[in-house]
Amino acid sequence: MNLIPKHISFARLADLVEGRLTADEARDDRAHLDACAGCTQRAAQLGRVTQLMRADTSEDAPRDAIFNAVRMFRARPVAAVAAPGILRRLVAALTFDSNALAPAFGVRSGQNAPSRQLLFSAGDFDVDLRLASGGEGWTVSGQVLGQHYCAGGEAELGETGRAAASSVALNDLCEFTLPPVPEGSYALRLRLGDMEVEIPDLSLRA
Repeated sequence: MNLIPKHISFARLADLVEGRLTADEARDDRAHLDACAGCTQRAAQLGRVTQLMRADTSEDAPRDAIFNAVRMFRARPVAAVAAPGILRRLVAALTFDSNALAPAFGVRSGQNAPSRQLLFSAGDFDVDLRLASGGEGWTVSGQVLGQHYCAGGEAELGETGRAAASSVALNDLCEFTLPPVPEGSYALRLRLGDMEVEIPDLSLRA
């Protein structure tokens, strides 16, 4: 004879905690909880999680950020090992834009706007970009963070579907500064050994 009462299933506990059971069903399950410490503990945990979910006021990430993140992970399969001579491509995802911050107080009229800072995530490292406008056009500079060896690395800026507008080599600190280009929409590509990181739709406009 089995003297151990059958535990309440997870789905049933969730219905009990969220009040979806009838009075008779809830009465039987609560009687079981009085005699079963394990189910009582799980019900309490579900109650806390449900309360947190109901009190959550956070907003979903922007659709473009989610899309870029999905593309980034699709481009880099888990446990995939790149074969010699195969170029791995990653699409970086935007994680910070200084233009989204509130404007600083005390900036005088006519004063040059500060450079715009963008931070992108690409696999195991980040790309810190600075966009600045001047008399000769837009200057794109930046640094690859988390990458300790950039010898032979290159940064290339070009319009989508066209030849590169400019390119420079990365220095020992993984930094780069590209020559000024006219305003427009560009794609930035960073080549690091057998890896290429792309930042598409980089808008250089006031």
